[in-house]
Amino acid sequence: MEIDPILDEINQQIHNYQCGEDYHPLQISFKVRPPVFIAHPWLYFDSLIQYLCLRDALGEHFYILPTDIELPLDDLMIPIKKTGDVYHASISQFDKAPLYQSTIYKRFNDKNIDKLKPKQRQGRIHTDSGYFKDFMINLPFITPNRISFYTCADPKEIKRLLPHLNHLGKKGSIGGGKILKYKIKKTEADYSFYKDGQIMRPIPQELTKKIPLIEGTQFMNSSYKPPYWDKRNIKMCLVPKNPITVGI
Repeated sequence: MEIDPILDEINQQIHNYQCGEDYHPLQISFKVRPPVFIAHPWLYFDSLIQYLCLRDALGEHFYILPTDIELPLDDLMIPIKKTGDVYHASISQFDKAPLYQSTIYKRFNDKNIDKLKPKQRQGRIHTDSGYFKDFMINLPFITPNRISFYTCADPKEIKRLLPHLNHLGKKGSIGGGKILKYKIKKTEADYSFYKDGQIMRPIPQELTKKIPLIEGTQFMNSSYKPPYWDKRNIKMCLVPKNPITVGI
Protein backbone atom coordinates (compact mmCIF):
# COMPACT_ATOMS: atom_id res chain seq x y z
CA MET A 1 0.00 0.00 0.00
CA GLU A 2 1.39 3.38 -1.01
CA ILE A 3 1.71 5.73 1.96
CA ASP A 4 2.42 9.13 0.35
CA PRO A 5 -0.88 9.42 -1.60
CA ILE A 6 -2.78 8.45 1.55
CA LEU A 7 -0.91 11.08 3.58
CA ASP A 8 -1.69 13.68 0.93
CA GLU A 9 -5.36 12.76 1.16
CA ILE A 10 -5.28 12.88 4.99
CA ASN A 11 -3.68 16.33 4.93
CA GLN A 12 -6.31 17.49 2.46
CA GLN A 13 -9.12 16.12 4.65
CA ILE A 14 -7.73 18.06 7.62
CA HIS A 15 -7.37 21.26 5.60
CA ASN A 16 -10.89 21.00 4.10
CA TYR A 17 -12.75 20.09 7.30
CA GLN A 18 -15.47 22.60 8.21
CA CYS A 19 -17.65 22.93 11.30
CA GLY A 20 -19.97 25.46 12.92
CA GLU A 21 -18.96 28.94 14.07
CA ASP A 22 -22.11 30.04 15.91
CA TYR A 23 -20.30 30.55 19.21
CA HIS A 24 -22.05 30.79 22.57
CA PRO A 25 -20.67 30.61 26.14
CA LEU A 26 -21.36 27.11 27.41
CA GLN A 27 -20.91 24.78 30.34
CA ILE A 28 -20.46 21.10 29.50
CA SER A 29 -21.08 18.76 32.44
CA PHE A 30 -20.29 15.05 32.35
CA LYS A 31 -21.54 12.51 34.83
CA VAL A 32 -18.86 9.81 34.97
CA ARG A 33 -18.27 6.49 36.64
CA PRO A 34 -15.13 6.61 38.82
CA PRO A 35 -12.26 6.03 38.83
CA VAL A 36 -10.83 8.55 36.38
CA PHE A 37 -7.21 7.74 35.59
CA ILE A 38 -5.10 10.84 34.97
CA ALA A 39 -1.55 11.69 33.98
CA HIS A 40 -1.92 15.42 34.66
CA PRO A 41 -3.78 17.54 37.24
CA TRP A 42 -6.42 18.47 34.67
CA LEU A 43 -8.07 17.54 31.37
CA TYR A 44 -8.39 19.93 28.42
CA PHE A 45 -11.72 20.44 26.65
CA ASP A 46 -10.17 21.80 23.43
CA SER A 47 -7.99 18.67 23.23
CA LEU A 48 -11.06 16.42 23.55
CA ILE A 49 -12.89 18.31 20.79
CA GLN A 50 -9.84 18.34 18.52
CA TYR A 51 -9.64 14.54 18.84
CA LEU A 52 -13.33 14.18 17.95
CA CYS A 53 -13.00 16.55 14.99
CA LEU A 54 -9.93 14.74 13.69
CA ARG A 55 -11.79 11.44 13.78
CA ASP A 56 -14.78 13.10 12.10
CA ALA A 57 -12.62 14.67 9.40
CA LEU A 58 -10.61 11.56 8.52
CA GLY A 59 -13.26 8.85 8.72
CA GLU A 60 -11.68 5.43 8.06
CA HIS A 61 -8.27 7.03 7.55
CA PHE A 62 -8.21 7.85 11.27
CA TYR A 63 -7.60 4.18 12.04
CA ILE A 64 -4.59 3.79 9.75
CA LEU A 65 -2.67 6.89 10.79
CA PRO A 66 1.10 6.26 10.82
CA THR A 67 2.58 6.83 14.26
CA ASP A 68 5.74 8.54 13.02
CA ILE A 69 4.07 11.29 10.96
CA GLU A 70 3.19 14.74 12.28
CA LEU A 71 -0.23 15.92 11.20
CA PRO A 72 -0.99 19.61 10.47
CA LEU A 73 -3.40 19.91 13.39
CA ASP A 74 -3.16 23.71 13.42
CA ASP A 75 -5.04 23.56 10.10
CA LEU A 76 -7.89 21.52 11.60
CA MET A 77 -10.95 23.64 12.30
CA ILE A 78 -12.79 22.89 15.53
CA PRO A 79 -16.07 24.53 16.70
CA ILE A 80 -14.49 26.56 19.51
CA LYS A 81 -13.78 30.29 19.45
CA LYS A 82 -10.14 31.37 19.34
CA THR A 83 -8.28 34.46 20.49
CA GLY A 84 -5.05 34.39 18.56
CA ASP A 85 -4.21 30.69 18.65
CA VAL A 86 -5.75 30.09 22.09
CA TYR A 87 -9.08 28.28 22.28
CA HIS A 88 -11.83 29.49 24.60
CA ALA A 89 -11.97 26.20 26.51
CA SER A 90 -11.32 25.62 30.19
CA ILE A 91 -9.57 22.82 31.98
CA SER A 92 -11.63 20.22 33.86
CA GLN A 93 -13.57 21.22 36.96
CA PHE A 94 -13.95 18.27 39.36
CA ASP A 95 -16.66 18.01 42.01
CA LYS A 96 -14.02 16.24 44.15
CA ALA A 97 -10.44 15.38 43.35
CA PRO A 98 -8.50 13.51 46.06
CA LEU A 99 -5.66 11.59 44.41
CA TYR A 100 -5.16 7.87 44.87
CA GLN A 101 -2.75 5.34 43.41
CA SER A 102 -3.54 2.04 41.72
CA THR A 103 -1.45 -0.68 40.13
CA ILE A 104 -2.41 -2.11 36.74
CA TYR A 105 -1.13 -5.54 35.67
CA LYS A 106 -1.10 -7.07 32.21
CA ARG A 107 -0.31 -10.76 31.83
CA PHE A 108 -0.79 -13.26 29.04
CA ASN A 109 -3.70 -15.60 29.72
CA ASP A 110 -5.91 -18.09 27.92
CA LYS A 111 -8.20 -15.46 26.43
CA ASN A 112 -5.29 -14.26 24.26
CA ILE A 113 -4.83 -17.65 22.54
CA ASP A 114 -7.15 -16.74 19.66
CA LYS A 115 -4.76 -13.89 18.81
CA LEU A 116 -1.90 -16.32 18.18
CA LYS A 117 -0.89 -17.45 14.74
CA PRO A 118 -0.81 -21.28 14.25
CA LYS A 119 3.00 -21.26 14.40
CA GLN A 120 2.97 -19.26 17.65
CA ARG A 121 0.66 -21.80 19.28
CA GLN A 122 3.28 -24.49 18.79
CA GLY A 123 6.08 -22.65 20.55
CA ARG A 124 6.85 -20.65 23.65
CA ILE A 125 5.00 -17.40 24.22
CA HIS A 126 7.47 -14.62 24.98
CA THR A 127 6.08 -12.35 27.69
CA ASP A 128 9.26 -10.36 28.28
CA SER A 129 8.89 -8.30 25.10
CA GLY A 130 6.59 -7.64 22.16
CA TYR A 131 2.80 -7.74 21.89
CA PHE A 132 2.31 -10.20 24.77
CA LYS A 133 4.74 -8.50 27.15
CA ASP A 134 3.74 -8.56 30.82
CA PHE A 135 3.85 -5.27 32.66
CA MET A 136 2.97 -3.56 35.90
CA ILE A 137 2.34 0.17 36.00
CA ASN A 138 1.28 2.57 38.74
CA LEU A 139 -1.55 4.89 37.72
CA PRO A 140 -2.89 7.85 39.71
CA PHE A 141 -6.65 8.21 39.77
CA ILE A 142 -9.38 10.43 41.19
CA THR A 143 -13.00 9.64 42.04
CA PRO A 144 -15.22 12.48 40.78
CA ASN A 145 -18.86 11.87 39.93
CA ARG A 146 -19.06 14.96 37.76
CA ILE A 147 -16.55 16.74 35.53
CA SER A 148 -17.36 20.13 33.97
CA PHE A 149 -15.80 22.40 31.37
CA TYR A 150 -16.50 25.97 30.28
CA THR A 151 -16.13 27.01 26.67
CA CYS A 152 -17.34 29.41 23.98
CA ALA A 153 -18.34 27.15 21.14
CA ASP A 154 -21.00 26.16 18.65
CA PRO A 155 -23.55 24.19 20.72
CA LYS A 156 -24.99 22.31 17.73
CA GLU A 157 -21.56 21.05 16.73
CA ILE A 158 -20.64 20.13 20.30
CA LYS A 159 -23.91 18.21 20.60
CA ARG A 160 -23.13 16.38 17.35
CA LEU A 161 -19.60 15.41 18.39
CA LEU A 162 -19.97 14.44 22.05
CA PRO A 163 -21.91 11.17 21.52
CA HIS A 164 -18.66 9.78 20.05
CA LEU A 165 -16.81 10.36 23.33
CA ASN A 166 -17.25 7.45 25.75
CA HIS A 167 -14.80 8.20 28.56
CA LEU A 168 -12.65 10.90 30.17
CA GLY A 169 -9.05 10.38 31.24
CA LYS A 170 -6.87 7.37 30.54
CA LYS A 171 -7.58 3.62 30.47
CA GLY A 172 -11.09 3.80 29.07
CA SER A 173 -10.53 0.21 27.87
CA ILE A 174 -10.83 -1.01 31.47
CA GLY A 175 -13.76 1.24 32.35
CA GLY A 176 -11.92 4.31 33.61
CA GLY A 177 -13.93 7.54 33.50
CA LYS A 178 -16.89 6.06 31.61
CA ILE A 179 -19.31 8.80 30.59
CA LEU A 180 -22.83 8.03 31.83
CA LYS A 181 -24.47 11.19 30.50
CA TYR A 182 -23.67 14.81 29.72
CA LYS A 183 -25.42 18.17 29.63
CA ILE A 184 -24.75 21.24 27.49
CA LYS A 185 -25.94 24.50 29.04
CA LYS A 186 -25.58 28.11 27.91
CA THR A 187 -24.03 30.44 30.49
CA GLU A 188 -24.43 34.17 31.02
CA ALA A 189 -20.77 34.87 30.25
CA ASP A 190 -17.70 33.23 28.75
CA TYR A 191 -15.93 31.57 31.69
CA SER A 192 -13.35 29.68 29.67
CA PHE A 193 -10.48 31.97 30.81
CA TYR A 194 -11.56 33.31 34.20
CA LYS A 195 -14.37 32.65 36.69
CA ASP A 196 -15.01 33.60 40.31
CA GLY A 197 -11.42 34.55 41.05
CA GLN A 198 -9.95 31.47 39.39
CA ILE A 199 -7.84 31.05 36.27
CA MET A 200 -9.65 28.50 34.12
CA ARG A 201 -6.95 27.48 31.64
CA PRO A 202 -3.26 28.15 30.84
CA ILE A 203 -3.19 31.69 29.44
CA PRO A 204 -0.13 32.88 27.47
CA GLN A 205 1.52 35.88 29.04
CA GLU A 206 0.58 38.22 26.17
CA LEU A 207 -3.15 37.58 26.81
CA THR A 208 -3.14 38.17 30.56
CA LYS A 209 -3.44 41.98 30.53
CA LYS A 210 -7.24 41.82 31.01
CA ILE A 211 -7.07 39.08 33.65
CA PRO A 212 -7.21 40.34 37.28
CA LEU A 213 -4.15 39.65 39.39
CA ILE A 214 -5.05 36.82 41.74
CA GLU A 215 -3.13 35.91 44.86
CA GLY A 216 -1.65 32.44 44.67
CA THR A 217 -1.60 32.11 40.89
CA GLN A 218 1.70 31.88 39.09
CA PHE A 219 3.43 32.09 35.75
CA MET A 220 5.25 29.04 34.46
CA ASN A 221 6.15 27.33 31.21
CA SER A 222 3.09 25.37 30.10
CA SER A 223 1.46 23.96 26.98
CA TYR A 224 -1.42 26.22 26.02
CA LYS A 225 -3.05 24.54 23.01
CA PRO A 226 -3.58 21.03 21.64
CA PRO A 227 -1.83 18.73 21.18
CA TYR A 228 -0.63 19.41 24.72
CA TRP A 229 2.14 16.82 24.53
CA ASP A 230 3.88 18.83 21.78
CA LYS A 231 6.79 20.74 23.33
CA ARG A 232 6.51 23.38 20.60
CA ASN A 233 3.26 24.50 22.25
CA ILE A 234 4.98 25.45 25.50
CA LYS A 235 5.36 29.10 26.45
CA MET A 236 5.20 31.26 29.57
CA CYS A 237 1.61 31.15 30.84
CA LEU A 238 -0.55 32.15 33.77
CA VAL A 239 -1.68 28.76 34.98
CA PRO A 240 -4.63 27.51 37.08
CA LYS A 241 -4.22 26.18 40.56
CA ASN A 242 -3.73 22.45 40.96
CA PRO A 243 -7.17 21.03 41.92
CA ILE A 244 -5.78 17.66 43.02
CA THR A 245 -5.43 16.81 46.71
CA VAL A 246 -3.78 13.74 48.19
CA GLY A 247 -6.23 11.00 49.21
CA ILE A 248 -5.87 8.68 52.18
